[in-house]
Amino acid sequence: TGRYPARAKAMTLPLLVLRPDDAGRVAMVHATGFPDPWSPAAFRDLLSESTTLGLGIEQHGGLAGFVLVQTVAGEADILTIATDPALKRTGIARQLLGGLMSRLGERGISRITLDVAEDNTAARRLYEGLGFTEDGRRPGYYTTGRDIPAAAILMSRDLSV
Repeated sequence: TGRYPARAKAMTLPLLVLRPDDAGRVAMVHATGFPDPWSPAAFRDLLSESTTLGLGIEQHGGLAGFVLVQTVAGEADILTIATDPALKRTGIARQLLGGLMSRLGERGISRITLDVAEDNTAARRLYEGLGFTEDGRRPGYYTTGRDIPAAAILMSRDLSV
């Protein structure tokens, strides 16, 4: 009986490929985790691009989480990832990223990159646990919703190994 309610670990759920008509659901989940959320129209545009791959996980009839990546010249860059706040720390993000990396590797993508706020310790631990390494920093990159700007930590992982 700790301070926080126990959270059940997520079972492995099927990944779905997101389509432009999923944009509203994606925007709703994104808005729960970011101080300056993207609009449904922005997600619709991204999901309409041939270079964008979006994966999601549904649970209990709703979108539990998603990840969007843009591919170019044999590499992929994670644009954004979000999990329903009620399902954080249940393995949804780890499952999304694992499925994403597997699919990208099958498509011949050799490297995946991302940036994460320096003060987002949980996300940084997740990425490091999945084999991402730090490549550099962008000082003061994240400003929205912060009193003090946070550096962006640039990370990548080789998918060809």
